[in-house]
Amino acid sequence: MFAVVLGLALAVAGILASTSAGRQVGTPLAAERLDLAPPGVAVRVVTSFGPSDGEPHTLASSADGDRAAGAVLADLEEYWSHELASSDGPGFTRPAGGYVSMDSTAERGSALCVGEPGQIAGNTFYCPQGDGIVFDSSSLVPVLLGRYGAAGLAASFAHEFGHAVQAQVGPTSRDRQRDPKRYPSILIEAQADCDAGAFLAWASSGGTRRLHLPPSSLLRAVSPLLDFRDPATVAPTDATAHGLGLDRLTFMVTGFRAGATACQAMTTGGLDVTLGRSGVTTSPPSTLPRYPSDAAVQDAAASSVSDFLGSLALHKPGTASGSKPPALDQADLRVAAPLGQFAVGAAVALSVGRSLTGSDSGGACFTGAWTASVFGSAEVDELGSWPTDADEAMDLVRNRPGARFEDLTGFADGFHQGFGACR
Repeated sequence: MFAVVLGLALAVAGILASTSAGRQVGTPLAAERLDLAPPGVAVRVVTSFGPSDGEPHTLASSADGDRAAGAVLADLEEYWSHELASSDGPGFTRPAGGYVSMDSTAERGSALCVGEPGQIAGNTFYCPQGDGIVFDSSSLVPVLLGRYGAAGLAASFAHEFGHAVQAQVGPTSRDRQRDPKRYPSILIEAQADCDAGAFLAWASSGGTRRLHLPPSSLLRAVSPLLDFRDPATVAPTDATAHGLGLDRLTFMVTGFRAGATACQAMTTGGLDVTLGRSGVTTSPPSTLPRYPSDAAVQDAAASSVSDFLGSLALHKPGTASGSKPPALDQADLRVAAPLGQFAVGAAVALSVGRSLTGSDSGGACFTGAWTASVFGSAEVDELGSWPTDADEAMDLVRNRPGARFEDLTGFADGFHQGFGACR
C-alpha cells in the first residue's frame, strides 16, 4: 500500500509509447518506457476524471494512467504465468476481482474493499475479500509516473501483485488467520517486496514485452518502495508493518538475485530487520541535534570509522588505521545535509571506503559495514543510536550524484555481511 501526495508535474514524454508504427527507422526512443502497442489487461473504471471536470490533475484524463497500469499488469500476469507454470501448484490464475481504477477525488463510488473514493486516496492495494487490485488514478498513478517514471510504477504495482500471488500460493488470508505469529505483516510485506524484486530482475533482463527497463533505471525503480517506508516508531510486530527503507531494500534484493522461489521460502526467522532493532532508541531522542555542528559530526564519524578500520586490521591484512583520511566529497556533504547528521557521518565513511576499495560500490559497501558496526551498539545519541540512522546512510548512497543500483545493493551487502562482502 502506498500513500503519496498529489502535486508533482508529470513528464509523460519517453515514458509511454503508444505504437512503433509509422516511426522513422533510427528515431531514438527513451530506453525506459512503456510500450502500449501490445494489448494490456482490462481495467474496470469505477470513477474517473477527464479534461473537463474542472479539477486540477497532472494527467489529461485518468484513461492515460489506466492504460499505463494495464500495460504493467499485463507484464506482471505474463511473468507470474511463466514463474508458476513449472511449480507444483495449479499455476497462475488472474485475480477474480480484476483490476479497478478509482479517482479518489470523486464524490461517490465503491469498489473492492473501498466504500467511498476518498478511502483509496494516494494508494493501491490488493483486496483479499474481493481478490483484486484497486488503485487511485488521480493521486497515485500520476505521482508515480511523474516522480519515478515507468520503472517506479512497475515496482509499486509489482509489490501489490505479490499479494495477489500470495492469495494463490500462500500464505493466504486463511493461513494468516490460523497462525498469525507465523505470518505477521512484516513477513507478508517482505515477500511482496521480494516478489517485486524478482519481477524487476525479469524486466531488466528483457523478459517483459511492454515495460522496457534498462539496468540503469533500477535505482529509480526501487525508490518508491524505499520512500514509502514505515516510520521508525512502528514495531516489527505491528499489524501494518512493512519495514524501514533498508529492510525493504533487503527484501527486494533477495528476489532480484534469487528469484521468486526465494520469496515464497521466506520465514520470520530469516528476516534481519532494522525496524525495532534492539539498542536503538524508539522514543524521541534526548537531544536534537546530537551534535552542535556538521564539523562535530564529521569528527565523531572520523573517530568511529578509524576504530572500525582498526577492528578490520585485526582480520584483514592491509586495512591499516591511523593514516591520513581522504578529503570529503563536497557533493556528498551537500546531499547528506538535509538527510540528517548520521548521513553526514556516512559521507565520511564513503570517502574512506572509496579510497580503500577504489570504487563507488565498494565505498557504499564499506559504509554499510561501518553503519552496521555502530547501529544498535552506540551510546545514547551517538552515531548509530537512532532508529533512522541506517536509512539515512542508505539515502545518502542512493541520492548522491551518479548513484547506481549497484551502489545501493553494495550498501545492503556491507550492512548485512560486513566488509568481507566488499569488492
